[in-house]
Amino acid sequence: MGQDIGKTTDDFPGTEEFLKTIREIRNEVEEALKKMNMMMKKKWDTKKKSEIEWKNEDLVWVDAAHYSMDQPSKKLSTK
Repeated sequence: MGQDIGKTTDDFPGTEEFLKTIREIRNEVEEALKKMNMMMKKKWDTKKKSEIEWKNEDLVWVDAAHYSMDQPSKKLSTK
């Protein structure tokens, strides 16, 4: 983003201190984000239900409301 204009941080006395403060703030924010992510994951895992194990022979209910048919109505379709 920036362009090198030939000036160093030695030209400005407060630059090193400012950069140090920015790095410390960034590290604190990264630690806080990691902590929050772990808390959110822990909360999610406690509420998450276990998945259902399906077998090949299991009978399931299928809702046909979203399936399109070639017949004009369900009544006229083949059984």
